Amino acid sequence: MSLEFFFKPNVIAVIGGSSSKGKVGNSVLRNLVARHADAKVYAVNPKGEPIIEGFPCVPHVVDIPEKVVDLAIVCIPARAILDAVEDCIAKKVKGIVVITAGFKEVGPEGAKLEQQFLARCKETGMRVLGPNCLGMISLYHNSSFAPLTPAAGVVAMISQSGAVMTGVSDWSAVNDLGFSAFISLGNKADVDESDLIEYLARDPATRIIVCYLEAINNGTRFIEVVSKATKIKPVIILKSGVSEAGARAASSHTGSLAGSDIAYDLAFAKAGVIRAKTLSELFSYCKTFSVSKFPLSEYFAIVTNAGGPGIISTDAFVAEGVGVARFSPNIIQELREKLPAEAAVYDPVDIIGDATPDRYDVALRTVFNDSIEACAGALVLLTPQANTQPPRVSELMLKIREDFPDRVMIASFIGGRNVAEAAAKLRAGGIPCYDFPEEAIKNISGLIKFTRFGKRPPETDIPEIQVNKAKIQAILDGSKAENRPMLLNYECSAVFSEYGIPHPKTRLAKTQNEARTLAAEIGFPVVMKIVSPQIVHKTDVGGVVLGIKSADEAEEAFVKILSSVQRMRPDATIHGIEVQEMINRAAKKKTTELIIGMSKDPQFGPLLMFGMGGIYVNFLKDVSFRLANFLSVEDSKKIIQETKTYALLRGVRGEPPSDIEQVELVLQKISRLVRDFPDIVELDINPLLAFARGEGVSAVDIKITVKLASAAPAHAGGH
Repeated sequence: MSLEFFFKPNVIAVIGGSSSKGKVGNSVLRNLVARHADAKVYAVNPKGEPIIEGFPCVPHVVDIPEKVVDLAIVCIPARAILDAVEDCIAKKVKGIVVITAGFKEVGPEGAKLEQQFLARCKETGMRVLGPNCLGMISLYHNSSFAPLTPAAGVVAMISQSGAVMTGVSDWSAVNDLGFSAFISLGNKADVDESDLIEYLARDPATRIIVCYLEAINNGTRFIEVVSKATKIKPVIILKSGVSEAGARAASSHTGSLAGSDIAYDLAFAKAGVIRAKTLSELFSYCKTFSVSKFPLSEYFAIVTNAGGPGIISTDAFVAEGVGVARFSPNIIQELREKLPAEAAVYDPVDIIGDATPDRYDVALRTVFNDSIEACAGALVLLTPQANTQPPRVSELMLKIREDFPDRVMIASFIGGRNVAEAAAKLRAGGIPCYDFPEEAIKNISGLIKFTRFGKRPPETDIPEIQVNKAKIQAILDGSKAENRPMLLNYECSAVFSEYGIPHPKTRLAKTQNEARTLAAEIGFPVVMKIVSPQIVHKTDVGGVVLGIKSADEAEEAFVKILSSVQRMRPDATIHGIEVQEMINRAAKKKTTELIIGMSKDPQFGPLLMFGMGGIYVNFLKDVSFRLANFLSVEDSKKIIQETKTYALLRGVRGEPPSDIEQVELVLQKISRLVRDFPDIVELDINPLLAFARGEGVSAVDIKITVKLASAAPAHAGGH
């Protein structure tokens, strides 16, 4: 169902509309006086006067004479919500905005009440924004209790905090920024950020979507929706609750369950989101993206009248991933001819301190005569010197923009009183101008990221794997039936065998004869280990025998292990004795220990980890992550390449390269496994042995954890 009725309602009911100043119901009506386009507005209050703030008042929603009510704004106490919802259902209201607080954000009783009224709304298809929100504003109405109505513009803001929404609104009033929509999410009982982004992506009045979020309701849908939206327009998000303390605060604020910040970074990168780290960055992006065109390549010139800011900016270009312009030889020669001998003609172009406005004009026009691939735009730096004439520089820049409409210009006029007029002139003319170059470059980087995502080729999904899913599900169910969260080694082996993940052959022997037979089938040498859910440290109870070279030795080892364990742990449940192939590392040209892990994020599902394995994994922390549900073939390469371990895998000091392609396949197969079986909440392979190219890999130590019926959701984090 389209959310058009939230943004362009024809009939609005304000439930709890009041003539008493200071009440929320009165504030909403007063805001609707300021903006309600052609919508018919009714106050709903059984004790109200016939006319409130110029709008007719009726006792109940059903008393509104129009056949259809598009939107109802609920401003009454939480205890009255159920009756209000029934009234709206009877009138076939399309959507309600529940400003009222007192629901899941206050505890279990509030959560129960929220679920009660939401269930009735879902039964009838009536959509809900909120509860516990500030309301919403569009170009057609202001159904909020915000203290002012923001100017019309091209930015749509979605905020999970009403206070952030009012702060941005107030800030925008003195920064010439207008909004196409302003939506307060509140508790997100029904309508959430994904629903709104999906609508706004198709809204012709909206150029940019910005969000302040404390959590995301449905991570999978969010990525699917936002990936499509960012192909159309920028989506910029400030996600709070990145620290443990911040996550707790977010939870208490709106009843949110905050996931791992690593998972959010991965989700935003996958979906093409530009992530703001601070409110200041969010505001800054709003200013730039609302007026700037998007660059057609990633390379920018720096034109400056001061060497120091030019060097600072060059460093910031590298840090922010902005390409330094690559001028063609004829452009470099032209700069040499037109600029003083002391000027620097490679990027940055330093036109030196005595530069006049005309020298800025010459330098910018010259670099813009280069190809768009070599120079998509320019960062213009200005410090006030005796000959600078900043206002005249601004005038010339505005003219240059007209003459080179495909180039992007962003300025940093460093100073105060002497540059204020010039900076204001640029901003009024639609060229972003910042006090310092770092902020300007952060915004150039954001523009490039949006362009880059739009050009990104489609990714290749990892291949499906034909497995006996019933067999694997039976293994998982068996573990859960025994209230045993971790699969036993031979069960892990059976699962990995189905997915074709190389690992030491592992079988379970329950008798001496089975031990003989299985050891011979696997091939010597083998290792034998006790299998008991109560015994974690097997060597402590004599539960491991290594280097078994014959069937007779296997039979002897069976008896030895069993008698030792029964003597030392008579309480333990013994499933049998595991017979496992021993990996002969000495026979391999090269062995590198890796780790592949998975833990569940509450928002985005399985979080896949890759890195250096073995005993040093927790100390070196050389790991990289991806979202398993969205892993592509390309991701399975990049997750390896992002680590320092990749250099070892490629081969150093004359070593042969490792079998990287087989490591990539293991990552793909693990991703497919945890997609296929959501009951798996944790998985670790440590180590995964990567041998030389052509020799393959082997998952030596495998741990798989399943979710028991009473288990709380696992939180991602990795090692």
